Amino acid sequence: MNRVHTKNFLTLGSCLLASAFLAEAQTATSVTCTAATLSGVHSIALGGRNLSSTATLSNVLVATGTATFDGVSAVTLNLTVNTNQTAGAVQTWSGTYSLPSNCLGTMTIATGDAASFTLIPFNSGKSFTITGQDATYSLTGTGSPAPTTCITASLSGAYAFTGNGFILSAGSVGGVNGISGLLQFDGAGSVTSGSWTITTSGVSVTDTVSGKYTITAACTATATLTDNNGVPYTASLALTSADGANFGMSLATATSTFTINGHSTFTYPGLAVEQAAGASLTTPPGSIFSIYGFNLSTGVAPATGFPLPANLSNAKVTVNGETAPLYYVSNKALGAEGLINAIMPYDIPPGVVPLVVTNGTTASNAVAINIPATPVPAIFTYGTAHAEAQNLPSYALNSDTSPASVGDTVVVYFTGGGPVLNQSQLAANQPTPAARFDVSSTNSATIAGVPATIDFIGLVPTAIAGFYQANIVIPKVAAGDRNLVLTIGGKASNTVVLSIK
Repeated sequence: MNRVHTKNFLTLGSCLLASAFLAEAQTATSVTCTAATLSGVHSIALGGRNLSSTATLSNVLVATGTATFDGVSAVTLNLTVNTNQTAGAVQTWSGTYSLPSNCLGTMTIATGDAASFTLIPFNSGKSFTITGQDATYSLTGTGSPAPTTCITASLSGAYAFTGNGFILSAGSVGGVNGISGLLQFDGAGSVTSGSWTITTSGVSVTDTVSGKYTITAACTATATLTDNNGVPYTASLALTSADGANFGMSLATATSTFTINGHSTFTYPGLAVEQAAGASLTTPPGSIFSIYGFNLSTGVAPATGFPLPANLSNAKVTVNGETAPLYYVSNKALGAEGLINAIMPYDIPPGVVPLVVTNGTTASNAVAINIPATPVPAIFTYGTAHAEAQNLPSYALNSDTSPASVGDTVVVYFTGGGPVLNQSQLAANQPTPAARFDVSSTNSATIAGVPATIDFIGLVPTAIAGFYQANIVIPKVAAGDRNLVLTIGGKASNTVVLSIK
């Protein structure tokens, strides 16, 4: 299968290296918590076990879901719970929480269950741990950031996982086992080419598994899996990182239950889609974007005219089901990794939408990308972050050997400028008409921190859709390479360099 993949990926044998220098000593600072330290939706994975009076492990609980803190005192847990008595039970727990200044807080559940916990936030309130008990179980859990909203394609690509669990027998727990393996999510609801190894009492058995999954807007998912022996498994998942790269999962059959952590084997595939100007930025409608991956096309091909084609070298891209115009593809742009450059259609709605690349008749895994509702300007660069800019009136490329003077105007090229006036006259597969299409959002520029006058900012006339320009007057700044920042609709661009004399 061809697959969308990130350009920043790890190869076998790569490893993290220790820093070559010693970190400077840091001054300790105190941390003060309030109820507002925890706010919003977090994914949560919860585990519990019951110890009888004779210290015999009699039953277990594993659960995944979300924990929502209101930043004041109220908390709600929406969980899918598996025990050795029931599997896949949907439960809502609600109650109160408090966080004193020393960050050693409490959480009390009064509805859906009766439980009390010690609550400790960390990672600046993005994550937390809980330890406590209800009438049946001793419970521990962790909460982590989750994406703000999810679609089926938010769970995409290959995830390695590991976990441990319990063998269930006659309503009690008869032993401990471990599990590890790989699950491949296609971004469209199927789990394929997955395998795992279960180890019990030193004996390991490897099975191939496959199945279906669904995911909610709250970023919790359920999956039904079957191994090669026909044994069915029910899984409950919660995405546990803001980019969808990790998940917590509870897995259960009639005879076993597991608590599992999964991690995308490479950088999460959704990050393989970014603005063509780089900087890992999201792409507003009408802007240029790039896709990195493997087997995305059969060769190298630029677009040769208008309208821009829907297919180049066997490659086709759909965003939210709509075909995106292509202007360059290469199956070897970065060695074994390919590249597609395309235009985001103007009518793609803001929010999280799926993207799929098709090479001939073979579709990639679907990935979830975020379409912003506002501009996200990104200036094109060459060399070491030097702006793609031309000096007027010569149109010479701005560089150390061809700098601009104070008072001169430079034309700076970028993408991600967002909506423009008279946008209804534009089509993403056609060139911009030879007329003014000014950006409709407020805008400004600074050079070396000094405000600069913008004479024009909008789409480049007669150029391919998605190319913007800003005609900027150089303010009074010192000679040399000076930082330029362009701001549109309150969003600042990447910092680039202009050469000034």
